[in-house]
Amino acid sequence: MQRQNQGFTLIEMMVTITILAILAAIVFPSYKNYQIKTREQNARADLMQNVSNLEKYYAKNNTFSGYSEELKQNKSAKFFTFSGTYESDNYSLTATPTAANSGEEKSIVYDSVRGMLLCWGENNSSTDANNSSASASNLSHWANCKPF
Repeated sequence: MQRQNQGFTLIEMMVTITILAILAAIVFPSYKNYQIKTREQNARADLMQNVSNLEKYYAKNNTFSGYSEELKQNKSAKFFTFSGTYESDNYSLTATPTAANSGEEKSIVYDSVRGMLLCWGENNSSTDANNSSASASNLSHWANCKPF
């Protein structure tokens, strides 16, 4: 009489689990990176909507000073907080990651002089925010910035 094998051996199960673990180790960081990039792009789109509103304000008033509208956030409200610095001839908008943004440390800055920047590192803007004479285009409080 012939014997029929049923089920898997322990070795077959260990090989399968090892292969799945290797695939998960490859896929998880890629997915995390995809999430971060998507959130950054959503914040960038929201910043550009606010840039458009600021430019309309400037066209009417010939200054950015006195801009008092709340910065609009459509897709990025959960993952970024927006802030702005407005002077007579320039402005700066910053999207800072929130705690819900799973460890993201990069902020997105739109500076009317330098354009869209992706910044990371030490943010000392709390001391700069109280200094009203600081230029909106002065991003020296960021350790690193690159065009975005």
